[in-house]
Amino acid sequence: MNISDLVPQGPYDSQQFHRQYSANALLPDIDWEALFPYSKLKPQHTQALDTIYRSIVPLALQVFDQLQLDVFAPSMYRPQGLGLFEKLAQQEEHLLQQLEAEANLLDDDVRHQMWSMLLRGGAVLVFKAWLGRVKEGRESLDMSQFDELSDLLFIKTPPHKLAQRLHIDPHAALDHIFLMYGNDIFLDRFNSLETAALFVDLGVYDATFLSLRDDRVAEYLKQKGYVTQDQIDDLQCALNPLYCDNITSKQDCLA
Repeated sequence: MNISDLVPQGPYDSQQFHRQYSANALLPDIDWEALFPYSKLKPQHTQALDTIYRSIVPLALQVFDQLQLDVFAPSMYRPQGLGLFEKLAQQEEHLLQQLEAEANLLDDDVRHQMWSMLLRGGAVLVFKAWLGRVKEGRESLDMSQFDELSDLLFIKTPPHKLAQRLHIDPHAALDHIFLMYGNDIFLDRFNSLETAALFVDLGVYDATFLSLRDDRVAEYLKQKGYVTQDQIDDLQCALNPLYCDNITSKQDCLA
């Protein structure tokens, strides 16, 4: 039986139904290609997204339920002093154990995609896809609480440790996909400065361009010898030669 056939009528009843069933790993299917039609997803990408989705959503909902945190509220209430981050950190280890077991059944390319996505906000993204699917009844990303959930669901495990857990070579010559949704690009942030530097090493990002986007990343990359302030200034001037002193608008590249 398709879970969609069991969904009650009315938005509130439907949301509560999906919250209860999804916490027990009975999730609505998501058509990732329909959700990201301009991203040219390949089978390894959709399989990686689906594996993360079916692992992260039940665990996240269980923790949110324990803390009486309503993910459907217009502005999600974030309780103080209730051990929220500690509980999520514990669940991250459970998630890694589950993903590690799943990885044994997957090929190298899918495991690589999972690793790459998780380091760049993949867990946040699939949860927002679940929220959009439940709220709208169709493939969509719920954008109403993206910043709030980013702090809670971004995987914190260092990149090389995560690579060991998923049994992948972080330097393998495989792609790192970005996902377009409307005018936004996702999987474009990092879980740590170490990850940012690694993605420069992998050739996914240019150190100077990345330094223009985020001052914290710039300071780290300068300390590590990836780029100099003169190179950053030269690029700033090349991009805007008439106004070299104008500061490029910054983006938050780190979770």
